[in-house]
Amino acid sequence: MEKEKVNFGMDDPALVNPHHVPVYNIKAVSRLVGLLPVTLRAWERRYGLPRPSRGDQGYRLYSEYDLRLLQWLKRHVDAGMSIGRAVEYLHELRAMGKDPLTEQAVVQPERPASLDALSQQFLNALINFNEESATEILRRSFSLYSVDQVLVYIITPVLVELGERWHRGELPIAVEHYATQFCMQYLMSMLSASAPPARPGVIVAACAPGELHQIGLLMLVVMLRWRGWDVKYFGQDLPLDRLEEALLPLRPRLLLFTATRKDSAVQLARLPEILKQFPEPQPLVVLGGRAFLEHQLPENVPAVYLSGTPAEIVARLEQLMTGT
Repeated sequence: MEKEKVNFGMDDPALVNPHHVPVYNIKAVSRLVGLLPVTLRAWERRYGLPRPSRGDQGYRLYSEYDLRLLQWLKRHVDAGMSIGRAVEYLHELRAMGKDPLTEQAVVQPERPASLDALSQQFLNALINFNEESATEILRRSFSLYSVDQVLVYIITPVLVELGERWHRGELPIAVEHYATQFCMQYLMSMLSASAPPARPGVIVAACAPGELHQIGLLMLVVMLRWRGWDVKYFGQDLPLDRLEEALLPLRPRLLLFTATRKDSAVQLARLPEILKQFPEPQPLVVLGGRAFLEHQLPENVPAVYLSGTPAEIVARLEQLMTGT
């Protein structure tokens, strides 16, 4: 199989998220918008807004457009307008051909805080061990920006900056550990808040044996899950012993491994003996991380090597899953 290269970096300049694809469940929308689920259901029942789709099991599924609608309504309610009047105002604007939500999708309005400003606020909150403030900053960030933008332009730069400050001796290691654990817990909560899978096929994602760095991979998993993919995340340092026995019931289409160190990467050379235990079609092995930029597995290990920006990686993984 041809070996490709795309990088697991987190510096994408232009992230695109389909605005009308239903991917958010009601729990996720409640947290991102700052409205209780009972309020969301009441607005839908009384005013017909928004109109979420329904998953196979009847769950409400909201799109980015639905999120913007709810955020627009909430801003007007917070400013003192009743919800009924806010809905009427929206209808009046639309009747005049001025849909504020469509305009938002084309020309971004002036926002109270830029990505850089929110990233700096998030950094300061973590340095001061202010969990309440850090949580509120992320909640506000998700109300203004897409999931991808918050992950790439707010959380990632903060973790990089904290690591660099620690290496320069400007911060104690305890701060870096605290920030990493806070972000890990938040990302895991986003996984639990993602909608049930809406797209066919299973992706198994894990860190190679001995690999402990998982933030980058976990962000990709969140991005994929919030796009509706069924991703089973196995975490850091996944041993290969009896792996096929555990994965056979899942029948995964992709096995996604990451490694930052060569000694972790080389342990994946055992994959051929694991793959032969799977019935046809065998899962496709996808590898990424710094270790694979300089070290690739022997030719007998069929693999696709990924690197590049998050959007490139996610797009390529989606291509591999759909066969396009």
